[in-house]
Amino acid sequence: MRVQILGTAAAEGWPAIFCGCKTCRRARESGGKDIRSRASIQIDDVLKIDLPPDTYYHSIRYGLDLAALKHLFFTHSHHDHFAIGELDYIKPPFAHELRNAPIRIYGNESVIHAIETRFAETDMPYELHKLEPFVQVRADHLTFVPIPAQHKPDETALNYLVLSDTGTLLYAADTGLYNDNTIDHLSRYVFDLLIVECTQGKLDMPSHLHMGFDGVLQLRDRLVASGAIRNHTRIVLTHFSHNIGMLHSELEEIANPEGIEVAYDGWSTEL
Repeated sequence: MRVQILGTAAAEGWPAIFCGCKTCRRARESGGKDIRSRASIQIDDVLKIDLPPDTYYHSIRYGLDLAALKHLFFTHSHHDHFAIGELDYIKPPFAHELRNAPIRIYGNESVIHAIETRFAETDMPYELHKLEPFVQVRADHLTFVPIPAQHKPDETALNYLVLSDTGTLLYAADTGLYNDNTIDHLSRYVFDLLIVECTQGKLDMPSHLHMGFDGVLQLRDRLVASGAIRNHTRIVLTHFSHNIGMLHSELEEIANPEGIEVAYDGWSTEL
């Protein structure tokens, strides 16, 4: 499977849209890998995780053919991951000739309820599928396993294991440190790639809603101890807040010595 990270920023983007802080000014001046849009990933040509408000920009910048989209998975209902208004445009007169309609949309109870409520009176070209933690879903040639994230107290936010014949991926965007039950489940697998959020960087902040770099190291060490991470496993950081104050090269200075990579918008790999 081909995995492309379309966006690597937290909710405000980076540089943040209305921000004039030193870090955002530095990012605007630097450009390149220091320009970060809201988080999402594309898997092969027909599967996507999350629909941020930057989706149109992603489609143009990376040449995505979203008329071919088959499966759309949501992590949770925060706007930077679930820009529900973008779903207005998947039917005529805004869109024609969807090649894989109905699009299969997957999410937790809050996400599915929000979609059902907004589009109750319309004929939309999708099928809705409510997910339960740890219950596998087959999506074309891949198997998705939703796991509970530690992020939004009023709903079961989800992260995803993605399994194929050629590789095993954990996409962990928007979560604090996992509880023991989730770690036990993850320990059943051997991972080829972990894409893990690092919203808090090196800031000294609570880890119950987001991870920082120390949380990433804790997750890595627990999965190494269980055998789920081995020598070939790649760990890639994503979902950064501008408040951490470190540009891409500065993040690499702390991550690379630990054998960890720092993602940028457009980063891709094959598993």
